[in-house]
Amino acid sequence: MSNSWSRFTSPSPRKPPVVPNRSTSPWRRARRCALALLALLAATTTDCVVGHPGNETPPADPLATISVTNALPNPQRLGFWISTPMALVVVISLIWSWMLHRRVLHRTRQMQRELSERQQAEAALRESEMRFRDVTEAASDWIWEMDENLRFTYLSERFYALTGIAPQYVLGRARWELAIIESATDRQKWRTHRETLEKRLPFRDFVYHTGISNRHGIDRYLKINGKPIHDDQGQFLGYRGTGTDITEQVNAEAALRESEVRLRRIIDLVPHMIFAKDRHGRFLLANQATAAAYGLTVQELVNHSQRAVHGIDEEAERMLADDREVIESGASKQIAEETFTDHTGRLRTLQTIKIPFNDPGFSETAVLGVSIDITEQKQAKEEVARMRLYLKNIIDSMPSVLIGVDPWGYITVLNQPAEQTCGASWETAQGRYFSELFPQLESQFDQIRQAIRLGYPIKTPRMTLEDQGELHYADIMVYPLIADSASGAVIRVDDVTARVRIESMMVQTEKMLSVGGLAAGMAHEINNPLGAILQGSQNILRRIDPAMPQNRAAAAAIGINLDRLNRYLEQRRVLHFLEGIREAGARAAKIVADMLSFSRRSESRFAPVDVEDLLETVLRLAASDYDLKKKYDFKRITIERDFDPCLRAVYCDKTEIEQVILNLLKNAAQAMAEDGALSPTILLRTRYEPPYALIEVVDNGPGMDEKTLKRIFEPFFTTKEVGAGTGLGLSVSYFIVTEQHRGRLVVTSKPGQGACFSIRLPLGREAPP
Repeated sequence: MSNSWSRFTSPSPRKPPVVPNRSTSPWRRARRCALALLALLAATTTDCVVGHPGNETPPADPLATISVTNALPNPQRLGFWISTPMALVVVISLIWSWMLHRRVLHRTRQMQRELSERQQAEAALRESEMRFRDVTEAASDWIWEMDENLRFTYLSERFYALTGIAPQYVLGRARWELAIIESATDRQKWRTHRETLEKRLPFRDFVYHTGISNRHGIDRYLKINGKPIHDDQGQFLGYRGTGTDITEQVNAEAALRESEVRLRRIIDLVPHMIFAKDRHGRFLLANQATAAAYGLTVQELVNHSQRAVHGIDEEAERMLADDREVIESGASKQIAEETFTDHTGRLRTLQTIKIPFNDPGFSETAVLGVSIDITEQKQAKEEVARMRLYLKNIIDSMPSVLIGVDPWGYITVLNQPAEQTCGASWETAQGRYFSELFPQLESQFDQIRQAIRLGYPIKTPRMTLEDQGELHYADIMVYPLIADSASGAVIRVDDVTARVRIESMMVQTEKMLSVGGLAAGMAHEINNPLGAILQGSQNILRRIDPAMPQNRAAAAAIGINLDRLNRYLEQRRVLHFLEGIREAGARAAKIVADMLSFSRRSESRFAPVDVEDLLETVLRLAASDYDLKKKYDFKRITIERDFDPCLRAVYCDKTEIEQVILNLLKNAAQAMAEDGALSPTILLRTRYEPPYALIEVVDNGPGMDEKTLKRIFEPFFTTKEVGAGTGLGLSVSYFIVTEQHRGRLVVTSKPGQGACFSIRLPLGREAPP
């Protein structure tokens, strides 16, 4: 292999040129011929002068003279030459000598030129050979040769240096015997390559995989180029070509492909939309999520414009405008929210960031974008906000005061009633100690700590609280937070003042029911003697009536003049007394009947009721209510009536409305008695005001101030001294009118100007709107 370069660089062998010898020059040969002719003529050398170019006298040549002289024959035997003309011989010799000299000189010069050109060619060849050797040794290729049987016959030294494969493993073998053929694709490739070789065609960039052992211990990938070689007669001698070890390139390309596949798999697994577009909106890159959003595959989406694949023009133009802005400004842009309609028509919300992107594979700056679908997050966020608002509305709608505190008593949550109670909003109250805003609850801190420690609620019932000088009652519950991620407690304050008062009202109602039962029993007991009195008085008047025949007959039988007796009784006013007894008994019976009707517990019965009769009945009941303890006598009060003739019947519960008006009359009488009015007067007024019937009770008592008016219908509110009233009359009356009859009960009053209670009852069965 050390003589390998001789195959491609050594020239073809040629004989070296003949350099003329001065001893055999044409001049010397001519001189020798002249001397020989002179010797034949037996002439002396000094008698014959031979000329030559330049009239140069030739030097003496004893050896030549001797040799020529010795060679001549005897002059006796050559006598016939003596007669030859001497001049002709000399001229012919000189002409021949000159022509021969010119020819030799020309040939000498020609050969010298050829020698110079030959030397220059050999120098250029050596330089080219050296340059070719340097280039070949510096290159990554080697040279190979195959014979006519397509088996390796020669490999350059670079083959081993580059591949690490010893030539003895290759020489004498065909290329496909060294290859690793694994797949059908490999078999087809080699079949095509062998067909090319069999057709004696050149080939380029044929790559194959070889597993032949080498010093690196790894398989190699080789790329070869080759062309067929022929002799002068066109006979195929084999192939000659170059080869390159591309193992690192193949491995690098495989690693690159693997990296690209891995990267492709990664971006396709990313659930967010990743894409790259040019300034015209053409997709240069897209992952699976982006393609799925448009209802396409990645291959179908790439190289298509945004306008072509997006069904909503407005959205497409907006996105393209953002792309151009990023490309032209060279700065990234973050879009917190943008709408996007996918191929199914579903409106989605995206959070997008776009950045300018320069890649060697792109001809111009592109935009790289990542869009995150935040539709579900936004919906969840909105749902959380809606739920928070919903829960806030719930706790704000609760009448209870709710205070959320941490384990150290600092406020975390307030509902609206709590805000109204402390006069601070939730935002300003957060982080403040709860007793700063609710000083009346400072004693509850121990219950808060205990509830958190024990893990169950603690209740403080009917805690007395003072608000603006008035006593209130509250139930306080402390609930510990049981969630693992939360600690603290919720304080619930329920104002039970109304409940306490209702409970008291129930007690009073039970007392009233007991009193009503006693009154009913007494009325029944009174009815018996009243019946006897009425019956007795009526019988007496009938027995002394002279118009009855039975009475006359009985009087005549005993000798009494019945007419005289009647005149006597009348003169003594006995008949008048008897009539008074009868009328008083009838009046007492009517009062007892009204008491029984008022005190009887029964179902509410709505029926048309004459308003005037109802008011007169109530006046009779009020007139019979004389209580020295309360220091008023209803009989001393002037009753004025102002009834509207157009108002006759009202659809109501007679007993309940009687109770309402009786309460109003009693309150008016009490107020005027306490004020000491000189002429206490109550005006009963009715008006027909469709769809209502108006009943007004007006007094000329002391009246009421604004503060009293605001609380006049509250249960247990009273302006009387302790023990003088329960404070339930007006509250019950308000309930009966507004709740039971769907009417209205209002009061107008000013201090010193009396009071006017107005009752509006619906005229028909249905309450007006």
